[in-house]
Amino acid sequence: MNQPKRPQGKPQAPASKKSPAAKPAARPADKPQGPTRDKPRTHVATDASRRRQFNAHAASQDLDEDEQRVLQMVALASAVGAGTPDASGRRTGQEELERMVRNTLRQRDDDTLYEALEQLHYDDQRGHALLREVAEEGADIIVLRRGEKELEINAFLIPLLVRTRGGLRQAQALADGDAFDALRASLQDAGLESKRARVVLVHHLYHPEEIDALSYGEVEAMNRDAFASLTDKKIMSVPAIERSMRGWPDSAFGADDEVLELRFLLGFSLKDLDDAFYAIPADEAAADAYFEQRAQRFRQWSEQVTPLMQQCLVGQSGEAAQCQLHFLYQDLFHGAKRTGNSEYRTLQILSELEQGLAESGVDAAQVTAILAVGEDEGETLLQVVLRQDQRVVARVGQVIDEDLQESLFELADAVASLGVAALRLADGIDANGVAVRERDFPAA
Repeated sequence: MNQPKRPQGKPQAPASKKSPAAKPAARPADKPQGPTRDKPRTHVATDASRRRQFNAHAASQDLDEDEQRVLQMVALASAVGAGTPDASGRRTGQEELERMVRNTLRQRDDDTLYEALEQLHYDDQRGHALLREVAEEGADIIVLRRGEKELEINAFLIPLLVRTRGGLRQAQALADGDAFDALRASLQDAGLESKRARVVLVHHLYHPEEIDALSYGEVEAMNRDAFASLTDKKIMSVPAIERSMRGWPDSAFGADDEVLELRFLLGFSLKDLDDAFYAIPADEAAADAYFEQRAQRFRQWSEQVTPLMQQCLVGQSGEAAQCQLHFLYQDLFHGAKRTGNSEYRTLQILSELEQGLAESGVDAAQVTAILAVGEDEGETLLQVVLRQDQRVVARVGQVIDEDLQESLFELADAVASLGVAALRLADGIDANGVAVRERDFPAA
């Protein structure tokens, strides 16, 4: 479970304070008729990874330096993950693990980090979850010194769902420079970022495949690019950020197709370590109120900025734009990436299930939904089957890389929203759609 994907994709030729988060906004009431479903795989088990998995369990004194680094990271993450958090939520050895991960990121040694995560995925779920959390925070949040002052820079994303006729066009997105400048300024005007911070948006609307292709090391390098650009008086090149803009894949949408697409705005926020705007209250009730206030400001911003965002995307606003928007919550890079991908994946699943119901002429209230977790070439797969008596009405499966239990319950809630008669859980679903060890779905 929770297996991270090693990002892949060829770059174009050259030319610990967490930011507050909140639950994503509610899912749009209407459903897509058919976003693209051919999601590319982003993880490939290599011969090297299989060899290192074997060596992790073999008594051998002939490990090379790379293998030793992997095993050291695996052992440390397992030991820290098995420890008991103290009053501050920290575990013995956590600082050492964080330092090891930071060094790995700084050295652009993604292989060590991803292969350690791969071994832990099979052997130690707690260690895997901890190492992934440390890797994400190490990539998303960097503290660097400029002169006598320490500053923090964060990489953040704002996922958005966009419904259009015929789909978005890359050449048109963010082409209006004045509208884009106003969009960037709105983040601070609406209180999403501190007035004291320096905030930039990358002038590129990212496709999910571009975001998924970025490794932990590449995100960390982009953070460093942004830091140098924001703190140096000279004009600085930003090679890591430039490499991240790989371009959108080709689209097969017709001009009259109603299309729902996921896109991401990428930004960076440079702030003082003592900026009170980002200080989370220690009291639990006060912290909850703090996050709710931020969520409310985001909801207000998303409503106010919709006409401006439409102008940025299609060059028009209002009804003339024929562009409907749904903003998900702003978060650090990897948190927002999961939110966006999870929401879009859920909408894809619901779309396929509704299509199956329509083609079968069966009402949702007449079917039972069976959910199961499976494996596909080493990746975790969430499966759903809609069944009327013993007849399979619809079937869909999606690869996930988030928390398994949370994803399962979220999918159950989404499927229940279709109005199905009952929910069931199974250990698996065979090729004919037959459930293995089926039982009642557990209460949340």
